[in-house]
Amino acid sequence: MINTQLTPVFQKAFPSSFKSLDVVSFRNGSIINVIDVSFGSTSAPNSTQIANALINAASTVVGFDIEGSSIGVNGIFSSGVRQEISLVTASCLCLLSWILSNQQ
Repeated sequence: MINTQLTPVFQKAFPSSFKSLDVVSFRNGSIINVIDVSFGSTSAPNSTQIANALINAASTVVGFDIEGSSIGVNGIFSSGVRQEISLVTASCLCLLSWILSNQQ
């Protein structure tokens, strides 16, 4: 399932350099898995780019969760999940906050 869900993510994010993805192991916890992702040596993405590809895929992957703050690439862990919201949603949240603060 991991291979089926993540291979297209890496193919789309790195079309000229992605080669393969292999699930290596699983560990206890929240079912932690280790995967090896292979890239062409001349144009391999850096650790941040790989982590960002996984973080961006978190909302589209089905069957398992990707915890953005737990992504480690070559021993370097990501800083967290990036959340994107629309301007309308952000405006509504600000308005709601203002309304609630004025009711005191």
